[in-house]
Amino acid sequence: MCLLVYDVMRMAKERHSSVCLSSLNSLFQRESNCERCLPKVHFKRKNNGNVRDYDCKNMIYYYCGRYSLKHAGELFTLLHQISHRLPDNPRILSIGCGPCTDLFAFEAYFKTYKPYKKIEYHGLEKNMLWKDIHDFITKHEKKHNLSRFRITYIDVMSEVQKVEEIIKNEKPNIISFQYVLSDMAKYHPVSSVKRFAEEFVQKAFEILPKSTMIVFNDTNVLQSYAERNPDEVKGRDILEPLADKFWHSRNISVFKYYFPYRNDPSLQFGGAHSKCEVDMGNVPADLKNYFEIWYEYRSAQLVLIKNEDILI
Repeated sequence: MCLLVYDVMRMAKERHSSVCLSSLNSLFQRESNCERCLPKVHFKRKNNGNVRDYDCKNMIYYYCGRYSLKHAGELFTLLHQISHRLPDNPRILSIGCGPCTDLFAFEAYFKTYKPYKKIEYHGLEKNMLWKDIHDFITKHEKKHNLSRFRITYIDVMSEVQKVEEIIKNEKPNIISFQYVLSDMAKYHPVSSVKRFAEEFVQKAFEILPKSTMIVFNDTNVLQSYAERNPDEVKGRDILEPLADKFWHSRNISVFKYYFPYRNDPSLQFGGAHSKCEVDMGNVPADLKNYFEIWYEYRSAQLVLIKNEDILI
């Protein structure tokens, strides 16, 4: 099966330079070492305590090769769990979409189980460095059953009113937060991110009709790790109060899942998935041999579905 995720990974491999881009104009060019730079983006303790964003095209390409199967696979597994609640023709609004790994999951799921259905996807992203990935998807959207694909470059936390207008005008039936809340917490106080997430859900469900779902997939770590690294925010710490907020609402169904990648109760968050790894046997050899692919699923997941078409 020709999947979008493999096409994007193959494009990333072709464009990824073996020479570090910061040394291209130097007499002494250095070998590309993106696997060492990426942790400096993900963990400020590995960047002398400073916050760093994705700031290099080589890093963007390597990210796609290393993490796409992990992030898409986690969401693909979740879609199996909530298959009975999925719309036939998803209109997806992705908040902080990055390389669109949530789209990879939806495309693979619908191509496998509902091949004649079409996907609409609108990603909101603040970092223009992902544009090469977005342009590639746009070029190949018809090949992958996308009836509509577009990206708006916007910082959702600072332009909430614009995001509300998009929701009102486009009426998405799925809103996706793929590893974005924990990323927001690198730049904003955790309390602000929690408040943003709660107010976003309330406003979205005020605007949108019943059966609308909001899907969160984010980081989950062992308690022992969290205690050693107290400055790192795990996505589950933001998802837990969000789930608690709506747990007793008759208007909203709440579903929680996690991947038990270690036998440790501190990971627990709702129902446990049985599969915790990428099936590397299905990965094309040319990709498997080039990228240091992250194969282990580790996230916590929250799904909120509006049951009643009334104000919350």
